[in-house]
Amino acid sequence: MKKKALTFSFLGLLGVLTVCNLIAPKREFSENENRYLTQFPEFSLQTLLDGSFNKGFENYVTDQFLLRDQWVGMKSFSEQMMQKKDSGGVYFAKDNYLIETFQAVDEKRYHQNLKFVSDFTKRMEEQGVNTQTMLIPTAASVLEEKLPSCHPDVDQSDLLMEAKKEVPNLLDMTSVLKNHSDEPIYYRTDHHWTSLGAYYVYQDWIKEKGMEPHDQSDYEISTLSDDFLGTTYSKVGYYPHKPDSLIAYSPKNLGEISINYDNGKEITHDFYARSYLEQKDKYSVYLNGNQPVTTIQTPNQNGKKLLLLKDSYANTFAQFAIGDFEEVSLIDLRYYRQPVSQFVTEHGITDVLFLYNLKGFTEDANLFSLK
Repeated sequence: MKKKALTFSFLGLLGVLTVCNLIAPKREFSENENRYLTQFPEFSLQTLLDGSFNKGFENYVTDQFLLRDQWVGMKSFSEQMMQKKDSGGVYFAKDNYLIETFQAVDEKRYHQNLKFVSDFTKRMEEQGVNTQTMLIPTAASVLEEKLPSCHPDVDQSDLLMEAKKEVPNLLDMTSVLKNHSDEPIYYRTDHHWTSLGAYYVYQDWIKEKGMEPHDQSDYEISTLSDDFLGTTYSKVGYYPHKPDSLIAYSPKNLGEISINYDNGKEITHDFYARSYLEQKDKYSVYLNGNQPVTTIQTPNQNGKKLLLLKDSYANTFAQFAIGDFEEVSLIDLRYYRQPVSQFVTEHGITDVLFLYNLKGFTEDANLFSLK
């Protein structure tokens, strides 16, 4: 009798959940995960036969499951209580850090991307355009001492050694970051580096270019937000600790800048898109998130024009670069489909910097456009 009662109770719970899932309002966007959720797939005989309907329906049920965020949080909490090292691709690290795992590399894509960058660098150098590359190691490498024991991550130093062999003018900033690993150079709840981490790399990079870096006293340093919960927090869904702070570094003596987003679709004078501070995706406060192309005009009159070919790590970095260049442009190859070499010529670019986080670079499928 007890087994039957338990069986009927379980079936009853499944039935209630099924009915609730059917009648619950469907969400289009998850603020917590910062992504669009799967909607009910289109049904046809073809989608049924080729399996795409079944796959789409599974994703739909997973994304639209009642109280999804709470279930994910409960799962992560239980895994932490069971002393698991990670959950959902995120390590439960020391000092309340949630650090993204980096456990596999698509070697073919990685070396293909290195070749794209190498070939482009050589073409730019032939045209007299100073071109450099920085592949920034993730927190899993720089803050390795915070990770659980026996973590099966790739050796990012080996990846960078391979990159140095293939890409001219590649700068390895690992030692710069590790020298400051006891400071908040990566967020606890997000996969990005912080403004402070970007500043230390900026200092070394600008010295490498034979220029004098700005001291921290040259910036008005302020807190944009002190309740930032980023990407790794969203993946885990639950973790009881203090949120991160988003910090702004505004050059004191630079004067007014003009920022042109996506060829004139938006023009502003504020480096920080402060409307994002009221949203879950607060990191996009830096340069309005990932735009196809962004051009920043500064009052500097030195004839130097920088192009950053980048991922989202460069959005924070650019707040330092604007102090040294007459113009700073950023192109995100995930959204930009025009010839980059044409942009270089039309804008009179004098310097190019590839700036990616290393994990993102190994996964990026858009660098073919450099050809």
